[in-house]
Amino acid sequence: MQGLKNILNGNQRSVLIKKNIIASLIIKGWNSIVLFLLVPVTLLCLNQYEYGVWLTISSVLVWIDQFDIGLGNGLRNKLAESVAHNDFQRARILTSTTLVMLFIIVIPLITFLIFIIKTINCYYIFNVDPSYLPSLESILVLSVTLVGVTFIFKFINSIYTGLQLPAISNLLLTLGKTLSLIVILWMAFIDNHSVLNIALAYTAPTLFVYLLAYPVTFHYYKKLKPSIFLFRKDELCGLFSLGLKFFYVQIAGVIIFASSNLIISKLISPTEVTPYQIAYNYFCLPLMLFMLIVTPLWSATTDAFHKGEWQWIKNVEKRMHQVLLAFLLFIVFMIIIAPFVFHIWIGDEIHIDMLLNIMMGFYIMVVIFSLCYANILFGIGKINMLSTVTIIEAIVFLPLAVFLGRRFDTIGIVSALIIVNSLCAVSNFIQYRKLSKGKATGIWNK
Repeated sequence: MQGLKNILNGNQRSVLIKKNIIASLIIKGWNSIVLFLLVPVTLLCLNQYEYGVWLTISSVLVWIDQFDIGLGNGLRNKLAESVAHNDFQRARILTSTTLVMLFIIVIPLITFLIFIIKTINCYYIFNVDPSYLPSLESILVLSVTLVGVTFIFKFINSIYTGLQLPAISNLLLTLGKTLSLIVILWMAFIDNHSVLNIALAYTAPTLFVYLLAYPVTFHYYKKLKPSIFLFRKDELCGLFSLGLKFFYVQIAGVIIFASSNLIISKLISPTEVTPYQIAYNYFCLPLMLFMLIVTPLWSATTDAFHKGEWQWIKNVEKRMHQVLLAFLLFIVFMIIIAPFVFHIWIGDEIHIDMLLNIMMGFYIMVVIFSLCYANILFGIGKINMLSTVTIIEAIVFLPLAVFLGRRFDTIGIVSALIIVNSLCAVSNFIQYRKLSKGKATGIWNK
């Protein structure tokens, strides 16, 4: 008990971060168990080819999940800034303006994507044999619609993170995944499953959770409740000017992260997406653990920056060095035990090469190092350099991934991921150092 009290000592901001990290650790532990169980349970319903197709479709859906032109992250920072100054009237205007704009952006986007799906040859794009999956168009339409509507209501995640309560955001996401697991288990039990049903099971429960969470959220946070009458055009400039920077980072990141499945499916086969994604899911465990540590730092850094408390930011960055070392050792351990874990987790029907494990572990470590400094830069809004480098990465990644993928298959694509993400990792580190020493000029200070 005394140890817990010592952990929770410190100023109010630091204590709030620690509480959210502890709560998020519990929730993310639960979420990790759910995500690990989803793989073998889904494989009870689908064969390796069908599962590879669904994973490819899922990666494309991530594009929709990021298409808010940065409004979500713009709201996150602006809301944290308003709350830091106790300006709740402006905070409510910001939530109202963001929600209205999300409807204006997402509904036409869904309509446009459905039109595209019905116009193009989806089987050619995804390299899918129509005889194996005759319902591909219906799966895409259903998934796009549900994910799009979910994205609108998911904006409450930005509210919780702006209030320095990311544990609540993690809880909502985890509840959606848990419901998906329950539904898929039920499908496997009654032997009534298909890729279309799996798509419904993965997407509908998350929407259900957010539809329930919306009224509950604004019952407790009435000062932030959106209203169409509080929409303000003059706030769009502030949300978009900062939000667009985040949007560039997000879209470039999506091109890098989410296009890998599509490239593997197109260049090699949907079947090969399955071992790649399983290895990625396995090594995402340390990434998820790391994110629950750094996510509270984003809004807390915004709060500290606007109060001129640079020393607090520097102290946090120094402690993160020990965290990075711990995660490096953890990833090395995960690589060593990977064959044993995969044998227990998914059996021996799907083979995952040890070289793929090594490369994937190294890739995740590069991402973790990059995110360590990116979250601080996000918090203080100095992301022009990060945006520029990320866009360059996205431009370089596609031809590099195709070039290396044709020569070295999946290993080549993971190599491309490592190469391009290393650029951002290095630039983020350099920019933070310049800012913390007061030596940042030009694009390094924007």
